[in-house]
Amino acid sequence: MRRGADLVVVWSLMAASAVLYTIAANMRFWMEPLGDEPHYLVMSVALGKYHTFDLTQAYANGDWRAFYADPLEAHVYPNAEGIMVPLHNFGGPILWTIPFNLWGRPGAAGVVVLVSVLTVGVIYRLQRELGITPFYAGVVTGLFAAGSPLYMYASMQFVDPFGALFTAYAVLVLVKAKPAWWQIALASAGLGWMPWVHGRFLLLTVPLGVLLIARAGRSKTLLAAAAPMVVLVGALELFNFTQYHSWSPAPGNSALGDGLLQIPPYRGLAGILFDRQYGLISHFLLLALAIPGMFLAARRSRHWVLLAAILPYTIAVSTFRTWWAGYTPPGRLAVVLVPLLAYYVALTLQRRPVWLPLVLATLAAAFGFAYTLTGDSMLLARFTSSGGYGVDKILSAQGARLGVPDLPNWWPSIQTDPGTGQNFWPWYLGYVAFAALMVVWGRLAPVREPLRSSARWRTPPETRDAERAVPSEPSS
Repeated sequence: MRRGADLVVVWSLMAASAVLYTIAANMRFWMEPLGDEPHYLVMSVALGKYHTFDLTQAYANGDWRAFYADPLEAHVYPNAEGIMVPLHNFGGPILWTIPFNLWGRPGAAGVVVLVSVLTVGVIYRLQRELGITPFYAGVVTGLFAAGSPLYMYASMQFVDPFGALFTAYAVLVLVKAKPAWWQIALASAGLGWMPWVHGRFLLLTVPLGVLLIARAGRSKTLLAAAAPMVVLVGALELFNFTQYHSWSPAPGNSALGDGLLQIPPYRGLAGILFDRQYGLISHFLLLALAIPGMFLAARRSRHWVLLAAILPYTIAVSTFRTWWAGYTPPGRLAVVLVPLLAYYVALTLQRRPVWLPLVLATLAAAFGFAYTLTGDSMLLARFTSSGGYGVDKILSAQGARLGVPDLPNWWPSIQTDPGTGQNFWPWYLGYVAFAALMVVWGRLAPVREPLRSSARWRTPPETRDAERAVPSEPSS
């Protein structure tokens, strides 16, 4: 496939995603924003109306009543020095403040939709850059656009889609053979802005930023790789210190007492993966194919760039008291990693190119699509904590429609306190067995893609395979 055909595929996927996400966002306007959404919009009010980072005036004057009719508890908390600190960082609201002030909540929603559509395009390009064939890159990108958390969060005023785009683009630049200096600078700026969006994104900025600077080396691109990121992260630290007397990238969470290793990693990871209210795999079955792909990619050097982002972030957020299970709606904290996981799903399918895995992947994506689509009409139920401990109203509704009322009980309910919740170890063991089966199946398959993904975006895998097949002349 030529580059022109690649562009047709990627633009078609982005256009279809734009339609889907816009419809989903429009469906939400009849109901007030939920969860943290109104608080992010209050931050835009403070910036646009009062030109300040102090939220107390916007809360006190009731400016949130323009988009939220019920009483709204202020998301500001006193830190150790008694300073009122916002729970959330300003990076997302800053990016949509102008559209919000021009068009209100739809303006903010439009920015999130745009960011999500761009992420779909980066997902396709990242897979092609790493050696996935056009067919599997296109199919998997489409499945992820509709059957992963990308669809769910594209219609909501949360900041996680920003992290997903910045992370995916930085990894794309890192795996490209010869990225342009402006691409490196743009990736650096995105990584530098990520802690502004949320303090936990610093867990992605650091490893990817180090790799970006290391790759630049002593070349003229070193300044492009380092300067935007260093300036933006330094500006955030200076802002937090002058405003809140804190060096923490997430001063609001610090004020609440959040920190690393508050939850055992094995329990937190079980919550992120399997919990019936918050888990990633339990709500988006397609992502179960990602772990096998990680093992199948072991011989590919640039696969470790993706793991440098995935592993530290996953371990860290698994152990935070507030963040430990992905929170609500489901898979929230993992959205930032979803574009990277698409590559591993595509590799798992590509290594065993028969109809059955692809059909199963499509059915798994359909389950995730149905879950999110149901949440578009049952908006309160999408926030799974609204049903109480261990209850997911959407899963319950889906189970009733399918004639399987016990569907939610197929997944464990996991709590943070030791000795509570269900035994999740059988789920670990069952998933390990599934992943091992997929890895063995993939290892036994004929290799249909290059073992080393050293190709550039403009050189498709099938072209490189054909070039490899031509015998070289013996050296004299």
